[in-house]
Formats: sequence, structure tokens, C-alpha cells
Amino acid sequence: MKEYLKQLNEKNRSNHFMWLGRINVYNAKDLPTGIDIDSTLDIVKERLPSSFLSNVESIYIGNFDALKDRKMNAMYENGAIYIASDDILDEEDLVDDIIHEVAHSLEETHAIDIYGDGQVEREFIIKRLQLFNALRRQDIPFFPRDYFANTEYSEEFDNFLYRTVGYPLLTSLTIGMFVSPYGATSLREYFGNAFEKYFMGEHEEVKNISPQAYKKIKELIVQGEEREYGDF
Repeated sequence: MKEYLKQLNEKNRSNHFMWLGRINVYNAKDLPTGIDIDSTLDIVKERLPSSFLSNVESIYIGNFDALKDRKMNAMYENGAIYIASDDILDEEDLVDDIIHEVAHSLEETHAIDIYGDGQVEREFIIKRLQLFNALRRQDIPFFPRDYFANTEYSEEFDNFLYRTVGYPLLTSLTIGMFVSPYGATSLREYFGNAFEKYFMGEHEEVKNISPQAYKKIKELIVQGEEREYGDF
């Protein structure tokens, strides 16, 4: 990402505007034809409490080696959201990516609120162990149980899920267990997926599948409203 930031010369800066009066948006012209950045950001603004965007300083759109290397569509890092323009299907897909990364931005300042009591972590580990048992019943290579109890992201485990298990089988096995197969990769992605699905309108699905994550999202909303309207 540092190399890309160095490339923000005068030409790049001409393709720049401010969103909400403070968030820098760069290279929106790199978006696929038919996707309007103003419309997309309006949807994000409508769906998220304004306080949830407090940690976001910039949004960069383009093709980034860091994203390609990690096989990611988007990421949040040091106050910036990076979006891989080539991977965007439509406006809803872009909205989805931004909201997901906003979830990760909130982890910077609300980690105690989200994870402090251990309930989301416990919920995640229970589901991962359920996935372990489900995979044991399949005709696929064995993968150590300890990895399933690890809440941190592991590239080795990620590769096992998506290359050895495969997306079709993983999707089938995680229905009703995770709101998205990607939520099985780590605790942070478990919360990020729940947050994303909630603000994409799938409240009941999140509540039914990930009740502890749902509870934390609702608590964050209340906190955000208190900060916004001064109801302390």
C-alpha cells in the first residue's frame, strides 16, 4: 500500500473528492462502467450511523498488489479503505465491500465493546468446532482440530478451506452455521460478515445464526446514537 500512496501524484489528485466533508476518495473513475460513486456512498451513508465512519479517513479505488496477493476484494488499514476496482460487480457489491471494511475500522476503537466479554469469540469457536465435526464426516484430508479453535487468521487454514475443502462444499456445510462461508476464516471476519449482512438488510438472518454478534452490533448502534445525539 505504501508504494501505491507514493503514486498519488498531481494526476491522481485530480481524481479526488471529499465525502462527508472529511473523507478523501481517490480514483473513483477507476470503477467499472455503470457504477456511480456518489450513489454508492449515499447508500452507505443511509445504512450506517454516521459515527461508524469516524475511523475512516480515506477510500482508495484501484488495483493493489496487496489485495491480489491476499486474494481480497477490499481491506481496511491505518484509517484507509482499499477497494479492488476489477473485482466490483455492481453498486450493491461496492456498498457491501465498504460496509464490511467499516466493521474492521470499528475494531480499532471498539475492540473491548465487541470482544471484551468473550461471547462473540465463544460463539465463533463453537461454530468452528461444529465445522470441524462436519468436515470429519467428509472424504477430505484431515486438518488438525487445534486450528479450528484458533480465532486468528491463518493463511494455511484459509487455503485448506478454499482449496482443499472447496467453496461449494464449504458453502453447503456452513449454511445455518455462518452467515457467509468467509466468516469461518477468523474471528474478525466472523464479526465483519455479521456486521456486513446486518447493514445490507439481513437482520433476522444475523440474529438467528450469530446471536452474540447481532447483540454486539445492536449495542454499537445504541452507542453511536448516544454519541450522535448526545443522550449520555
